[in-house]
Amino acid sequence: MYVAALREGVDGPSFRRLETAMPHTVLAAVVAAELRAGAFDEAGRTAVLELVRRFDRVGRIVTPTAESWNDAGDILAKIARSEPRHRTKIRDLWNDALIALSARQIGARLVTENVGDFRLLRRYVRFELQAPPENRR
Repeated sequence: MYVAALREGVDGPSFRRLETAMPHTVLAAVVAAELRAGAFDEAGRTAVLELVRRFDRVGRIVTPTAESWNDAGDILAKIARSEPRHRTKIRDLWNDALIALSARQIGARLVTENVGDFRLLRRYVRFELQAPPENRR
């Protein structure tokens, strides 16, 4: 959702949908950091900073607690022990685990196009997961 909004820019329809949904939408601080890391040009950086600023202004950013960080480590260790074929993926799952646990912290539903990795995590921790409406099957 956020990536589409940023690709279209602050005047695009996805960005406007996010603004409309903002009172009911939360931006994970982990996602904000990922977006910042992926903003390579000035236009992208400006769009990311504006998006984060708007969520911050209305108090809609969630940051993982120390407990969530510890839970993420425990969950990833369980995955590595229980499903050795995913051991090489553990490093890439850190942010996803923190995003899922941040959503759980506040009782929010996580909406993502990356349902595969989050379904793997959901085998080890409870959180609400939903694909965006256009991607549901």
